[in-house]
Amino acid sequence: MARPSSVDRLVRLLALPAWVSEHQDATLEEAAAHFGVTRETICQDVNTLWVTGLPGGMPDDLVDFSTDALEQGRLRLSEPLGLDRPVRLSHREAVSLMLSLGVLTDLLTDDPEAADVLDQARRTLRHALGAATPAQDSAHRDAGTTGALPSVRRALAERRRLHLVYVSATDTRSERDVDPLELVSDGSHLTLRAWCLTARAERSFRLDRVLEAKVLDTPARAHRSSRKHNSHTTRVEATLVLKPTGRWLVEQIPCQQVHTERDGSLRVRVRGRDHAWLVGLVLSAGKHLITVEPAELAMEAGAAARRALRRDAAVYAYGGTPMRGAQPSTAKR
Repeated sequence: MARPSSVDRLVRLLALPAWVSEHQDATLEEAAAHFGVTRETICQDVNTLWVTGLPGGMPDDLVDFSTDALEQGRLRLSEPLGLDRPVRLSHREAVSLMLSLGVLTDLLTDDPEAADVLDQARRTLRHALGAATPAQDSAHRDAGTTGALPSVRRALAERRRLHLVYVSATDTRSERDVDPLELVSDGSHLTLRAWCLTARAERSFRLDRVLEAKVLDTPARAHRSSRKHNSHTTRVEATLVLKPTGRWLVEQIPCQQVHTERDGSLRVRVRGRDHAWLVGLVLSAGKHLITVEPAELAMEAGAAARRALRRDAAVYAYGGTPMRGAQPSTAKR
């Protein structure tokens, strides 16, 4: 028998008081049916919530349910400690969630039941945001991963080669042919793993950075990666010191070593496939970054950021919109 997920239980514990607040005197059986668990599990959750609350542990500091109602097999909330109030999202959080739902909708397009639930969630978010219309939402999706996704899916299904127009994290535009391997997601982005014929090695391409994806008539081939070549010629390392708010970065990339300092900052040693990848990582860290070693890496990332700012400022000065991947003719690398 599979062990119950601690994450699932935490989500249920947070949701239970809000549900009981809207369904006072609901039976234990009704609560169990709603959350998809047994009656005994709901009783265990109530017992856990009874000793959960604010520091001090006094009766007024703990989540409380009516004992009399519970003896009758019913749930009545007498002290929710704010857990009965809905979660409030900032505008940025709501927009991020909207974009994530768009990605999920594309991934689950063949599941009508899931698509209906996602569509309802997106409509609710659009209403909460107040400004986004269905047409605008569709435009946002088209500007993101959906343009490349159909071609990538087709290439994977038909085992065909792809021609990509891609913009790296350092805003470098390139064109290359790749043999796709798989489509993966970290919960925030869709990424294509593929064998790059230009680099003659396996590479990862974030779909929101793919400007164009064309399925070629050439069949995709199987390739054998030369691990010895990769480890000696392309792998480079760097040490980043991040603010506590930069932990998200540590959770998304493979790290050689992570050390938490007394002030909460993180000293992280990372290994990248090449120098350009490390420059992109430093740029991604943004305001969460404190220091970078080696110093040359910090200087190169800073120069790349300044070039991007100058390019954007020049475009805005002429009343235009910065174009992703456009390279100024005077840029020095």
